[in-house]
Amino acid sequence: MIRKLHSLGPLRIFLVAITAFTLSFAISYGWAMQSGDSSQSNALITPLGSDKDHDGLFGPVQRVRTETVKLSFKSGKLLEESRELLELTTYNASGKRIDNSYFLVLSDSPVGKEEYVRDDKGNVSEMTVRDDAGSILSKQVYAYEYDAVGNWTKMITSTVMYEGGRVTSQPTEISYRNIAYYFDQAMAEIAESNPSGASPDEQGSQSNLASLNKAFAGWIAATNAQDINRLMRFYSSGVDAYYRARNVSHEFVREDKLSQFRRADSIKVLTEKPEITIGPDEDVATMRFRKEYVVTQRGRERSGEVIQQLRWRRTREGWKIISERDVRVIR
Repeated sequence: MIRKLHSLGPLRIFLVAITAFTLSFAISYGWAMQSGDSSQSNALITPLGSDKDHDGLFGPVQRVRTETVKLSFKSGKLLEESRELLELTTYNASGKRIDNSYFLVLSDSPVGKEEYVRDDKGNVSEMTVRDDAGSILSKQVYAYEYDAVGNWTKMITSTVMYEGGRVTSQPTEISYRNIAYYFDQAMAEIAESNPSGASPDEQGSQSNLASLNKAFAGWIAATNAQDINRLMRFYSSGVDAYYRARNVSHEFVREDKLSQFRRADSIKVLTEKPEITIGPDEDVATMRFRKEYVVTQRGRERSGEVIQQLRWRRTREGWKIISERDVRVIR
């Protein structure tokens, strides 16, 4: 099936229908198909001359390149597959669209009547697909990241699921937009406020990595100090995996750690710099590292070395551990 391309808010929603012999070509027409509410089932033709404001873009936009990438689970990790080009759009200095190219992408999206919920920025935050009888066929939710101008540069598409007695969402696709701007006074001020040249996405990733490394260092320090109250600040209220145990409480972890501290005269933990992988929604991170430990108990030392893994979830109070286990015992 030829994919239905969604431009949620600024990214125009359109359906390209074309015969099989054209599948190898990009379509460079002076039209775009924009979605409205669920009652607007027919696509709206947009001429080349329409402007960036009509397309939901802010600032002196010169060029927009939109790509998409599907997500898949491999070896327990959510990985990005290869990116596919969706659209190239160019505007003149007055904001009029002067060039537009669309590219075909295959999709297995269900066919049905689409209903949309929009956020305060006008971007689609939810899409529900129903059959002719009004029954729900599927539902997707969308999360966005924005640049300093206010245009979204990353859109995460998640499929709504029902699992373990509750409604959850599973990221399935990411759309990326690379936006080039004409350089004016507003752009000069933004550039001056960001001398490092890092994009907001890069700044966000760097900030998350810094926060995770800081939390990791605090977790190690609290363990070596045998400070149970300080240590437990790094754990979530519920822990999905704790060594061989599953779905344990904060109190369960506390009692186990406290028991270890009571038995030990001293604990010394040394680690290498952790390898950190942040999930596509940037709310969950996996940290893997080599850890050496020496525990002194009644004058006798017990030592070992393991490859350990921590999983963290970002909360309003900071990053919290939701999983702690040994991946491999070295000695």
